[in-house]
Amino acid sequence: MISHSELRKLSYSANAVCFDVDSMVIREEGIGELAKICGVEDVVSEMTWRAMGGAVPFKSALTERLALIQPSREQVQRLIAEHPPHLTPGIR
Repeated sequence: MISHSELRKLSYSANAVCFDVDSMVIREEGIGELAKICGVEDVVSEMTWRAMGGAVPFKSALTERLALIQPSREQVQRLIAEHPPHLTPGIR
């Protein structure tokens, strides 16, 4: 296991940092909101809970949900226009 000080050194020298944006950096769960617009909210929600519980690997769960949603560019643009993301308090 990497120590806290080693992790800190790595973070300062990194070229990039990745975040789980949904429900962390922004308050919304983007894939769930997109599933609503595409009419598959219930099925996607169940898949999300299974993935969060560890029953399905993250990559598989994301692939399966996106395959089910199959959003068009217009649906994504509608989501952004009608439900713009909000930053989680204190994230700045």
